[in-house]
Amino acid sequence: MKALDNYWFLLYFYIVAFTKIRKEKIMNNKKQKECFDKRELEILLALSAGKGDSQRALADKTGYSLGFVNRCIKNLTEAGYLDESMHLTESAKGMIAARVPRNAVILAAGFGMRMVPINMEIPKALLEVKGERLVERLIKQLRAVGVEEIYVVVGFKKEQFEYLIDQFGVSLVVNMEYTAKNNLHSLKRVLDKIGNSYILPSDLWCAENPFRRKELYSWYMVSDQLVPESNIRINRKMELVETKPGQCGNALVGISYITEKDVAAFKMRVEELCLERKYDNAYWEEALYQDGRMVVFPKLVKASDVIEINTYEQLREAGSSSGQLRSEA
Repeated sequence: MKALDNYWFLLYFYIVAFTKIRKEKIMNNKKQKECFDKRELEILLALSAGKGDSQRALADKTGYSLGFVNRCIKNLTEAGYLDESMHLTESAKGMIAARVPRNAVILAAGFGMRMVPINMEIPKALLEVKGERLVERLIKQLRAVGVEEIYVVVGFKKEQFEYLIDQFGVSLVVNMEYTAKNNLHSLKRVLDKIGNSYILPSDLWCAENPFRRKELYSWYMVSDQLVPESNIRINRKMELVETKPGQCGNALVGISYITEKDVAAFKMRVEELCLERKYDNAYWEEALYQDGRMVVFPKLVKASDVIEINTYEQLREAGSSSGQLRSEA
């Protein structure tokens, strides 16, 4: 009888242990499914848009080598996101649906000291390039990809932005501390809105629409121009890492996308930084840094595709049709 009891005890022990190991394996596989390379996710996006009915077509579309595309397809298939015919599975469709852009935050509270004397009368966001106000062009580009919920954080000359409410249906959020604190604190004003969100400055002119109807990962946009004032660069692993002393980095554009998947840690970081006075003058990008790198993927664009308007000279170079330039001439 004692031997039988021992048998049932051992059998129960092995069943419990096996079940635990199996659960851990399932959870590990699930975590691995989420840890895709940026390029694998880009291939998945290309397939979801119908832009690649063969691996060669995908290679042509993405610019990746045929061998690399082959490995990505294999990984995505093994993870359960593609079937044997390279069609998206329900898991892939669910992940794409869960990360679709929901809203956008445009940071427009700052004074912009380098634009004096032009912006003594008008905020940088309302400057015209090629006959179009900077903030209006950004709003139109967001609307073109289906982003309807847009928050504009204002401060300096905030009353000049009020027409955007009626004309474009955006929401204005006021940062009354804009004279004493930088845009990290502007972002904190709308932190509860962040999640599947674009975050962008208001002083950009983008030749092509930088936004998309579908996004699968969190990213920060940099240009292919290497400049000494940048402290971040793209490495061979497609990561954004801090530069070494004397090393040039990729020019920061300032546009970012934060998925719901990554937002909890991001919000916590923003709140932590805002509690310390030494970050009063910090840019919001400070919340993306951890252990010498940014915790998001890079999104690389050509320097000619995005123009940042920080100085009078940049405004002149961007478009001689600007009304502000004519008034200052």
